[in-house]
Amino acid sequence: MTSLSRALTIRLTLLGFALFAAVIAAVLAFTFITEDPGALRNDVTSEIIRQGVRQTAADGFRMEKTPTLAKIESASPRLWYLVSDGRSVVEYAPELRPSLPIDVRLDGPTIAAQMRVGGGGDNGLAFDIVEMEGSRVIVATGGGTPGWDLILAYFLRAIAIPALVISLIFGVIIASAIAMSVSYIAARLRRAAEAAASIDPRAPRGLLPTQETPVELMPLTTALNSALDQIASNMDVQRRFMNNVAHELRTPLAVMRTKIDTVSDEIVRTALATDVNRLTTIVSSMLQLARLHSTELPFEPVQLNSVARDVLVDLAPLILQNAIDVALEEEGDDARTIMANEATVRAAVANLIDNALRHAQAKSSIIVRVIDGVVLEVADDGIGIAATQRSEVTEAFNRMSPRSTGAGLGLTIVRDIMTAHRGTLTVLATRGGGTTVRLLFSEGE
Repeated sequence: MTSLSRALTIRLTLLGFALFAAVIAAVLAFTFITEDPGALRNDVTSEIIRQGVRQTAADGFRMEKTPTLAKIESASPRLWYLVSDGRSVVEYAPELRPSLPIDVRLDGPTIAAQMRVGGGGDNGLAFDIVEMEGSRVIVATGGGTPGWDLILAYFLRAIAIPALVISLIFGVIIASAIAMSVSYIAARLRRAAEAAASIDPRAPRGLLPTQETPVELMPLTTALNSALDQIASNMDVQRRFMNNVAHELRTPLAVMRTKIDTVSDEIVRTALATDVNRLTTIVSSMLQLARLHSTELPFEPVQLNSVARDVLVDLAPLILQNAIDVALEEEGDDARTIMANEATVRAAVANLIDNALRHAQAKSSIIVRVIDGVVLEVADDGIGIAATQRSEVTEAFNRMSPRSTGAGLGLTIVRDIMTAHRGTLTVLATRGGGTTVRLLFSEGE
């Protein structure tokens, strides 16, 4: 999974490094182009000579032959330099030195200064008066020919501190830009995600916001809205089709049921009646689903404990016919209410019990349990459902047993009823074997 903030951080950081390197390269290029080559070589040579000056308590100062200074001396046949603290003088190749603009033995107050005499080339000289460890030292040099590696190192040292400051400022700017960009994009995506989460699954029209959506995200938002509109249109077509088919089949089925009763052959009549009953169940279930999806359910305070008792009373004949032990257990607060549509809640409980009866085996038992007035469980001790198949039991026309006479729509109807109530349906394993279906409702006010 790609992290947007990580990708932005990496790319903006690389861009920052690239821009910083480009600025440094531009500064160096500008310096090398505009600076006189001879004066540039003298400046670098003077800097390297100053690095070899060592102050001493007895003699005032001494010159240390650093490797860099030795390298310049060997590579510069016309090199000369002079170092003085106003009292003593150290010279290299004095025979090559031209006359100086001031007396290097001048003993007295002298201001720090830089002078470039004679321009570039072999005739130019650098004359620097610098303060070193509390005293001023005069460094004069000319004829040095340092290599480009030493010149580049000199300029890099000269701009090291400014470059570091610029780097820190630039880093803060980049970090702030990254934080602001990620925060801005995340806020817009969060709004779109919240809008998507609030879309009613029964009517998923394109409701993602477009007013404040960034231009870069508009194609995605527009495509999602278009896809949601198409899905909603297809769902409407399917609902109308299912509703129309169910309505059209009710009358022929009623006519068939009447005609079947006139069949004289009992075996044939029983077989036909079983098939017609199954078709009638499918049609009734389809009508239930169509009405559930196409109408807005009125909600009111409902006692789940009372609904469970009433449904068991209504199903008593069916329970006795199947010779199954069914028990009602009530735990916790039985007076608590939920905000629900009572008719559909009754249908959900009845479907669960009917489904358990259809899959019950000989000497089975079923427990209907209501917990704290908001949770209803229907548990059986049958063969159970494998964990890998539990997510499939609520799919339409999915019959877990090939011998089942049901339509495979019972748990689908219960699932959609719970969705309409913003509740949950969970299929669990019963302790000791079997299946438990749990319905969790939100508590009423």
